[in-house]
Amino acid sequence: MTHTLSASTLDDLIPVHRLHRDQRARLAASGQIAVVPTGKKLTATQEYPWIGYLLAGRLCLVTDSEKEIIEAGSLRACQPLFVTDRLLDHAVALSEVELLRLDRQLYESLSGDPPVAEDLLDALEFSTTETALLGRFCQACKSGELALPSLPKVARAIQEAMQDPHINSARLARIVQMDPAVTGGLIRLANSVVYRGSKPTADVRSAIIRLGLEVTRATVVSLAMQQVFKTRSPLMKHRMKAVWNRSVHISALSFVIARHCQGFHPEEALLAGLVHDVGVIPILDYVSRYQREIDDDELEAVILRLRILVGELVIRYWGLGPEVVQVVRESGNWYRDTSDQPDYCDIVLVARLYRLNQSESRGPLPRHEETPAYFKLGLGFSTTSGQDVDVIGEASEELSAVIGMLKGNADVR
Repeated sequence: MTHTLSASTLDDLIPVHRLHRDQRARLAASGQIAVVPTGKKLTATQEYPWIGYLLAGRLCLVTDSEKEIIEAGSLRACQPLFVTDRLLDHAVALSEVELLRLDRQLYESLSGDPPVAEDLLDALEFSTTETALLGRFCQACKSGELALPSLPKVARAIQEAMQDPHINSARLARIVQMDPAVTGGLIRLANSVVYRGSKPTADVRSAIIRLGLEVTRATVVSLAMQQVFKTRSPLMKHRMKAVWNRSVHISALSFVIARHCQGFHPEEALLAGLVHDVGVIPILDYVSRYQREIDDDELEAVILRLRILVGELVIRYWGLGPEVVQVVRESGNWYRDTSDQPDYCDIVLVARLYRLNQSESRGPLPRHEETPAYFKLGLGFSTTSGQDVDVIGEASEELSAVIGMLKGNADVR
C-alpha cells in the first residue's frame, strides 16, 4: 500500500489533527513511512524521536504485563503508538506493518506545546508503567543524594582566580601547571593553526600571553573536562567513552562555528559544546554503582527522561552560568527560535545537528542549514558565483586541531 503524505493524511490522527492545515502539511512533509517486517520488535525508547501511527497491518503493544492488539484503520491506530511517559513499552509486528513517523520536535514547535519542564524537579511525575530505577533516580535527585561530578581542581582554581581583577599571566601559569595534561593542551592550542604566531611557544606563560586571559580560562576548563568523563565500571566504560567522543566532536564544531560568527568567543562555544550532554555522566555513574544489571532500553529510558534535568544540576553546581544552562536545556530543540539575536545555544544546536546529519542520524531530522539558528548565525550565504558556502566543511584543519587539543594528541601542529 502506498501513501502520499499530505495535510489530509494527518486529518484524523490524534493529537496532530488540531494543527492548522498548513502546519499539518509542514509536519507531513518531514514525515516518513517505515515498512516493518513481521516479528520485528519496536521499543518506545528507539521510537522516541517520532510520533508513530499504524497505517497498515497489525501490531501487538506490550505495556507491563498487558497486551493490546492494534489494527490499522481502528480508532486506536489514530492515536500515537507509544506515549512519552511509558518508555518501557514495546510492540511486535504481527504482520508486515507500515508505520507513519512524524517529527516529535516539529510537532511541539508547531503546536506551541512545550516539552516537559525538566528543570521543575518537584513537578516531575512518572507513570506506574515506568521503570523503578527511573523513580529511584528521580528521588535521589530530589533528596540531594545524587553524586554530581566535581569540577576538576585546576578548572575550579582558574575559575576562582579569574574573579580577581588583578590576575596576571604569571599567576595563571602557576595554576595551569598544577595539571601536566592541561599544560600540554594549552601549549598545543597556542601553537595550532588556530592561534599560531610567528614562532612556536614553548612554555605555558607564553601560551597564556598569546591566547589571552579569558581564552585561557575557557580553554583550561574545557581541557580539564576529560577527567569528568570517567568511570570505574567496565560495563559503563564504552558508554562513557562514546559520550566523551561525541562531546569532543560537537565542542570542536561549536568552536569552528563561533570563529565564523560575529560577537562570539570561540572558547566559550568550545566549553558549551563540551558540556551540553553532561547530564549523562551522573546517570551512568549512578547505574554503575547501584544497578549491576540493567538492559539497554531501561537505561535509555532514564537518560531520555533525566539527562537535561541532571545536566542543569551539574552546570549550576559548577557555577558555569545561565548561558551554559540554556545550552544544556535547549540545544536539542532543532526548531528553537525564541529570539532574533543568536546565542551560544544556537551554535551548539547547529553543531549537534551537523554531526547527526554527517553520522548517526536517526529520525526525521532537519538539515542543519534549514534551522532558524543557522540563519540567525549568518552561516547561510553564497559566493558571487551563486555557490553555497559550507563554512564548517571548509574548516577541517581547524576542526582537527581542536579535536586533537581536547584529546591530548601530540601531533597537533
